Amino acid sequence: MHLNLRRYPTIGVDRSVIEKAVEDELLPALRSAPGFEAYFALWDDAEAGVSVSSFADAEAAHRSTNAARQWLASHMDFFPVRGDEFAGECFAHEEAPGRALAGDTSLPYVLVRVLADVPATQDTRAFVEQRTLPLIRRSPGFRAVWMAGGDRQTDKAVVATFFDSRNEATASHEAALRLLQEGLPSVSVAQVLHGPAVIAAVRAI
Repeated sequence: MHLNLRRYPTIGVDRSVIEKAVEDELLPALRSAPGFEAYFALWDDAEAGVSVSSFADAEAAHRSTNAARQWLASHMDFFPVRGDEFAGECFAHEEAPGRALAGDTSLPYVLVRVLADVPATQDTRAFVEQRTLPLIRRSPGFRAVWMAGGDRQTDKAVVATFFDSRNEATASHEAALRLLQEGLPSVSVAQVLHGPAVIAAVRAI
């Protein structure tokens, strides 16, 4: 599975205009392409536009990036300032058994950690698998977690978590940070993006 993360710090029109264009134009294009898995959009606490999406492989993720850029080119007024992009292969992705990641009346609260100075070692992988993932899975309100290393930014990683509420997402995040400081003190948290999902789509099974 491949993850794409985008953040646009400045918006030039009303949020509702952007959301409608995403739902009517961008999302249908993404969902109809082979390899689509899931897409979530939110407004973070700095009022930036954020999207996090997943695809079956790097090729599908790359196609989605091209589609998104074409969509942006047709709406130059939406985001006057160029956004930040991250793409990478997921080395871990789990969902809570028996729980829908997104439902029509119950969209998740999304919290994304962008990590820097991540060692590409077996010890790092073992720490994630044996300690970080179990901690997140056990957190109240847990729905899903995606972890990806950067394709180009090889010392960066993204951890996207999905919870029932802000309080539950924040509590899990703070516990994960304490664990990170204990087990991987050289890793720094470059950015934390969070907010309730306003648009969500998951591949039909």
